[in-house]
Amino acid sequence: MKLRTRLLVTVVGIAVPVVVGLALFAFGARRRGLVESTYEATVQHMEAGGRERCEARSQRREERVERRGLRGRERRSRRARRARFSRDRHAYDERFAPTSPDAPPVPTALREAIEGGEVAAATWTEDPVHVTLAMRMPWDGPCAVLVIERDAGPMLGWRGLLQVVGLSALVAALTALAALFALGPVVRRLRLLTEAVRARAKEGYGDDVPVQGKDEVAELAAAFNDASAEIRERLRDLSARDEAMTRLLASTTHDIMVPLTVLQGHLSDAWSAARAGRPVGEASLGGALEEAHYLGNLMRNLSAAARMDAGEAMLTRHDFDLRDVVERVIARHRPIATERKITLERAVPEEPVIAHADSTLVEQALSNLVSNALRYNDPGGNVAVVLDVLPEGEGAFEVRVMDDGPGIPEEELERVAERRFRGGEARKRSPTGLGLGLHIVRDVAERHGWSLAFDSPEGGGLTVTLRN
Repeated sequence: MKLRTRLLVTVVGIAVPVVVGLALFAFGARRRGLVESTYEATVQHMEAGGRERCEARSQRREERVERRGLRGRERRSRRARRARFSRDRHAYDERFAPTSPDAPPVPTALREAIEGGEVAAATWTEDPVHVTLAMRMPWDGPCAVLVIERDAGPMLGWRGLLQVVGLSALVAALTALAALFALGPVVRRLRLLTEAVRARAKEGYGDDVPVQGKDEVAELAAAFNDASAEIRERLRDLSARDEAMTRLLASTTHDIMVPLTVLQGHLSDAWSAARAGRPVGEASLGGALEEAHYLGNLMRNLSAAARMDAGEAMLTRHDFDLRDVVERVIARHRPIATERKITLERAVPEEPVIAHADSTLVEQALSNLVSNALRYNDPGGNVAVVLDVLPEGEGAFEVRVMDDGPGIPEEELERVAERRFRGGEARKRSPTGLGLGLHIVRDVAERHGWSLAFDSPEGGGLTVTLRN
């Protein structure tokens, strides 16, 4: 339902019963006011001498006193007032017995109302509007109940009520039309805002809608602009993530296919030797093991990168013993170290070293360091993982991964942890790498508030230190 239609229906739905109710209330109030004012005036009149005259007439005593002069004129004046008053009034006692033989019986409705405890009751007739009132005086006797008939005027009839209702309905209609007219500019502004919002939606929320004025419509437009800015920001993030994912998938497909092809070649050589009854070459099995290990580490790095790209909320922190992590990393890489003829050692304290961190990401970071140390070292080299407890404070520790390989040139040390950066030695020794390993190590350290340091002396070798 449109706004104008809703407003019209609301105004009519509220105004009609209100107008009718107020008209009926005012109509009833005017009738009650007439009854109450007549009762008060009658009581005052009776207390001012009317009661005595009424009771004297009820005893049907005729007083014939000749008076002259001023007394006669006063008597005639009182008789004239009494005559004028008694033409539309009849008196009854408390049992509704009339004091005059010409008085009609009290109407049943009025009698029942007086007997029910009311001091004044009325019945109404139309054409012309006429009212008959029965009033219980505050005393008993021949004039305890008075019945008066009088004209009430046309406005106290039903025609008067209809006139009042019609006039009120006209006022309500004019009010509704005025409200609709006043609402016109607001409706036009809302329509323009609706068209602008739809246009911006088709354009991808590139621009803001115009904000005019300082009223609620302007606040609505400003709120839409705020929402549009948030949508644009989210769309940019989604676009950037989509582009990054597309590039990652493209490069990852290539990086995975190369070691898979090499792995297939090693396995094919081993299969051919086995079918021909020849001994399977150590080079084929060792190469297949190394490529399988590389593929596993690549998948774990991609998973860790995806988790960290999702934000801090994806981290699952808990307490764990770092010694167990070191042992698992050493056990996982020992077959590779053996195949490459590299010595892999570790040194851990006797007491538990408790860390509050994401154990999966910490283990992956340590695996990356050990894997790089083995991949870029020469046969006969050495790799060591050392876990130490620091005296700086409770829970302080340090993990060092050391190797005696070729090391990293000084000019590459600052960029070695950048995403997808690979130094010259890394590209020469392992052309298929993704450049994710050390970047993940740095990201894990930053998210946990740890420090990461690289030290490569001129004579060769590399020491990577993680410290909380």
